[in-house]
Amino acid sequence: MSRASASQPPTIRYFGDSRCRSIWQWQLIVAFTTVAIAVGVAALSPVRFVDWRFSVSVILIVTITMATLSIPWHRLGSAAVLALPVFDALMIGLMVSGQTPAGSFLWVFPVAWVATYFRTAALVGMLSLIAGIELVILLTSGITVQATMELLISVVALCFVGVIMSVGSTRNRSSRRLLSAQSDRLVHALERVRLQKARNLRVLDALDIGVARVGRGGVVEVASAAFRRLYALESAVDLHPARAVEYRTRRGDVVPASETTISRAGRGELFQNEVVWLFGLDGRWRALRASTKAIDPDVADDGLLLRVEDVTESIDPRAGEDAVRRSIAHELRNPLTAVLGHVELLLERDDLDAAARRQLDVVEHAGARMEQLIDRALSVPGARDDDADEPFDLADIAGASVEGFAPAAEANGVAMEARLFEDLPIRGDAFRLRQVVDNVVGNAIKFAQRGGRVIVQGQREESGDVRLLVTDNGIGISGEDLPRIFEREFRTQLARQRGIPGTGLGLSISRDIVMSEGGRLEVTSELGQGTSVSIVLPTFDADRERMPA
Repeated sequence: MSRASASQPPTIRYFGDSRCRSIWQWQLIVAFTTVAIAVGVAALSPVRFVDWRFSVSVILIVTITMATLSIPWHRLGSAAVLALPVFDALMIGLMVSGQTPAGSFLWVFPVAWVATYFRTAALVGMLSLIAGIELVILLTSGITVQATMELLISVVALCFVGVIMSVGSTRNRSSRRLLSAQSDRLVHALERVRLQKARNLRVLDALDIGVARVGRGGVVEVASAAFRRLYALESAVDLHPARAVEYRTRRGDVVPASETTISRAGRGELFQNEVVWLFGLDGRWRALRASTKAIDPDVADDGLLLRVEDVTESIDPRAGEDAVRRSIAHELRNPLTAVLGHVELLLERDDLDAAARRQLDVVEHAGARMEQLIDRALSVPGARDDDADEPFDLADIAGASVEGFAPAAEANGVAMEARLFEDLPIRGDAFRLRQVVDNVVGNAIKFAQRGGRVIVQGQREESGDVRLLVTDNGIGISGEDLPRIFEREFRTQLARQRGIPGTGLGLSISRDIVMSEGGRLEVTSELGQGTSVSIVLPTFDADRERMPA
């Protein structure tokens, strides 16, 4: 229909597109206005319906409008579309000739239609048609000075309307083309920026050291793969605290949330080659040498570059032993798997005598036992240090975790409340259990979402256990997903649908840790109502009675 539309390839035209809707809109405007005039005439001067020209013009305009809504305009060219305003102009002329001068105002619509979407030649043709119709009406009704003046005023007014609409439409099309070109350039520029950013991230990911850009408030804006792996960040952009916990020394005091390397970098502090100990989700201790550097000294809000390097092997002599142990255990697994596989094949044979079958059963059981020992050596929860059985207060760990997650909760619009009014004395690995508490509290904040609430409550049980209860009023877990939450890498369907980040490993690792400490992890949840997670552990006294001195 329009010049812009005429230049578009036919393959992108379809019924109901913007071109079709424009045709419908203009024709409906003509029809509604005509019906409104007809209603007014019926109310004020119904005798006009006696004139067949008035009645026929109204009926034909309504009829062609109904037909317009069903015609596949995507298959027709501009000439067919131009026939619509021409037909409307003829019908309006028929109405005016039927002694209904108010109908002459309807000529504004076909003129505006043609001026907006067609070339100047079509506009001139439309104005000429209307002038010719009015001249014929003037000649048939009799030439008078008043009628002649009305004709001239009507034609001049329609010319002004047509010129104004044509100029405005031309400017609009030019503006749209300019905006479209600018939009294309902006899209290309953004794509170049995205590709450049992706290349920079690939370079960072290739480094063995961890590098991150930390903004105000401890937001890790960009991080290399090594940095995300060390601090157990779930995404490239994350908010402190990280899921890995910092300590001042190996198995020493925890670093307060406000004094961690990420928090200090978020405040703009500059430091060089400071060593901190990191306890990761994999249960390993790592010594990190951390430094910060201003990205642009002249830009205060540009953040700092935080650089961390794993120097565990040069500081901790036990690190090499752990690496050797894991390497040996891994190398033993492959031949053992082959042995057990052949034993199973032999046991499936029907020609084995009873003695041979008993001997193979012994080999299979011994191999299975060795496989369990290897898995224990490789597994995180089973690898305990010699000093991992010390008395401590679980309430202190929970309080430190709540303090550490307070900035993240505030940033996410989640209210946190700690009800830790009594001691929760237990014995075990405080560092692994801090990892469990951090994981449970972090999950509660993540799934409570903005406007939610998280309550961390400690209590003693009559059975002699202590319970740390973490409750949120978030999205909850469906009855179908609840039995599977401890499966490794399992994530609920609702979490995946809402794009909530996660790996599906946290609860599985946490349950293994709690069970290795003689406790249990209990989860109750209702979809849309929230989730309650209980960490239940034996008290210090009960544990001491249970274990040998």
